[in-house]
Amino acid sequence: MNRRELLRMGVTAGGFLVCGGVRMAMAQQPYSGPYWLFVEADGGWDTTSFCDPKGAGLGPDGAINTYDPADIRRIGNIRYAPPPDRYANDSSLYSNREFFETHYQRLLVINGINYGTNSHVVGRTVNWTGRHAPGYPALPALIAAENAADLALPFLTNSSNESSDTAKLVPQTRVRREDAAAIREIAEPYRRDLAQPAEYHSSAMRSLIDTAAAERRDRQLAEQRLLRVRQALAGHDVARNRDAQSLQAFATNLGNASAPNAYVQSQARARRLFDQAQVAFAAFEAGAAATAQIMLGGFDTHTDHDNLHYPQLMDYLAAVDNIITDAQSRGLANQVIIVMASDFARTNVYNTDNGKDHWPHSSIMAWGAPAWFAGNRVIGATNDLQVSRRVNPNTLALDDNGVELTPAHVHQALRALAGIDQNPAVTANFPFAQPVLPLFA
Repeated sequence: MNRRELLRMGVTAGGFLVCGGVRMAMAQQPYSGPYWLFVEADGGWDTTSFCDPKGAGLGPDGAINTYDPADIRRIGNIRYAPPPDRYANDSSLYSNREFFETHYQRLLVINGINYGTNSHVVGRTVNWTGRHAPGYPALPALIAAENAADLALPFLTNSSNESSDTAKLVPQTRVRREDAAAIREIAEPYRRDLAQPAEYHSSAMRSLIDTAAAERRDRQLAEQRLLRVRQALAGHDVARNRDAQSLQAFATNLGNASAPNAYVQSQARARRLFDQAQVAFAAFEAGAAATAQIMLGGFDTHTDHDNLHYPQLMDYLAAVDNIITDAQSRGLANQVIIVMASDFARTNVYNTDNGKDHWPHSSIMAWGAPAWFAGNRVIGATNDLQVSRRVNPNTLALDDNGVELTPAHVHQALRALAGIDQNPAVTANFPFAQPVLPLFA
C-alpha cells in the first residue's frame, strides 16, 4: 500500500484522517506552497553561451565559441558568458549580464551534468524524470502527486509528453490565459451568462436542489457497506465545493493577469513564456495548483548557431527575469522555486553549417529564496573540452576521484528539497540507486 492509498483509506465521513486515535484534518484548504515552476528550454541549450562559459581557443578545434575568454564576466561566485561577437554591441538585446547581476544572489548553477544521451526524446525524459527509460513521472507531477494531489489543478503543463509524463499519479492540465471563461463555466455551472449574476434557477430552487442532493448523498452513505466507497462519497462534496471555489479564483486571476515589462512585451517568444507563467501564478494564488511546467522551444540550432541561438536564449532569460519580478510583486517570491533546464547541451565545435549539434554534458539553474537553498553558488564544472568533471560526494568540490553528476543526482536532491525523497510511495515505486548529494543543502 502506498502513501496516497493510506491517506485515502484514513478519510472518515467528516473529512478527517484517523491516525493513532487523533482525527487530523485532511488537505481541504487551498494549497499555500511551496510552489514549483519548471521552465524548459526545449531543443537543447548551449550552456557555454551563459552559465558554463568557455571562449575561443578551447574545444577540440579551438573554436568552441566566438567570444574572447577575456570577456567572460563574474558576479559573486558565478561566471557567465558575454554575447557572441555578432551581438557584443547590440544594446537592444537582453543580456546575460542583466540576468546574472540581477538574480545571482538567489541563483544556483549546476554545471557538468552528464545526461548520457544525444536523443531529444531520451533527453527530455531524463531531464524531467531523472531516468533514461520512460515509466517514471516528471518531477513536477511527482511533487504534485505527493504534496497536493487533491487540488483541482495540481499539475499544470505546456510541455511535451516526454517532459510531463505523470505515470498516472496525478492529472495534468493544459490551460491558456484565454481559457478564463471556460474555467469559470466549469466552476459556476448554474450561471446562465458569465457577464450577469443571474442563474438558471432561483435561490429557492437552488436551495431545494442542494437539499435533495445532500439527502441523496446521506442515503447513499447509509446504504453503502464498502469502507472505501463510503470514504469517497463522504469526501465528494467537500472536494467539489473547495475545487469550485479555487477554480472561480483561478478564472478571476486569469482575467486579471499582469502585463509584462516593455522588453518582454516586444519579444513574441519571451511574451509566450511569460504568459504561461501567468497561468501558473493565477493557479498558485487561487490555491488550485502546486506545480507548473512551462516551455520555450527553438533551441535546436544545427545551423547558424550564434545568430539563432543567442537571441532565443536571451528571450528565455528575459522572460524568466520578468517572471521573477512578477512573483516578487505578487508576494510569491519566497514561496516559488524556479528550475530551469533543457534536453541537453550543444556541441563543443561548430558544424559545417555554423550550427552546433547535440551534446550530453549540460547544466541546470535554480532560483529560490534562502529558506529553500543558498544562492550565489556554482556546483560542478566541465573541462576545456566541455566534458563533465567529477565532484566530491560530500563537499561537492571538484575531485577527480569523486562522482560524475547525472540527472538522477539532481532529481534525488530536488526530491529531498521538496520533502518527498523518503516517502514510501516514492522510494518503493520510483527509486534511484544514486546517493542523495547535498546539492540544495
